[in-house]
Amino acid sequence: RKLAPGSVAVDVSAVFELSDPDLLDLVQGGAAEYVLLVKSPKTHFRKELRSNEPVIEGSFKGELSGRVEFSPFLVCVESRHGFVAGGWHSDFAGLAFDLVPGFVLAEDKPKECWIDAAEEAPIGTIFEQLSGGKTDGCWECNLDDHRVKILLSDADSKRFRIAREQANDTPDAQYLMNGLFLPVLIHVLNEADRNEAAYGHYRWFDALNNRLEAVGCKLLGTNSADRSVDAQKVFEYPFVKMPMVAGANGDS
Repeated sequence: RKLAPGSVAVDVSAVFELSDPDLLDLVQGGAAEYVLLVKSPKTHFRKELRSNEPVIEGSFKGELSGRVEFSPFLVCVESRHGFVAGGWHSDFAGLAFDLVPGFVLAEDKPKECWIDAAEEAPIGTIFEQLSGGKTDGCWECNLDDHRVKILLSDADSKRFRIAREQANDTPDAQYLMNGLFLPVLIHVLNEADRNEAAYGHYRWFDALNNRLEAVGCKLLGTNSADRSVDAQKVFEYPFVKMPMVAGANGDS
């Protein structure tokens, strides 16, 4: 799917991979169709897209938001008597079935993605800071959620919140950016490259990919990317914005 920049319009494209020759014969004979069921609980939207070709495309303008589920099916659309599929499980060997319109002949696991303004929000919004019972002075990341959780000790968490409130929208905020968010982002980028399958369905993954694309960096899942450089691009080179660095004129 593709979300147009600054727009609520979404273009969806799904490619079906079907290898069973008997089911393919049903499709080619007009007795079965590929179906993509699109569900958006946040907007109470539900629609099925159908095609006799293995590619289904659709455009939506505002109907999709938040968590959206795409469920692929192969569905019978014409009755067939005594249908037998040689590639089915051995438990069904020798059995024939009368197919009627509406029967589901094949399905795959639903795919989820997030479609909302979070992908265009400042990249810092993907992070959530929590008290995690860690040792003072150390941080840890939990990537198994739609926001990246930064875990600190109770004392550090309190100090962090106070410092962030005091530094909000001031040059001093760059110390927090360089001291915590930059190394955390480098860690997240590297972990996402190594475990794309584990993290690809989370909101932060899509948000990071959008930001990486915007600044000209390789998308997540790339083995050859230098994520220490990419993280600095994502945060617009925060080192030079720190007050002590930005205010230094270089005179001896």
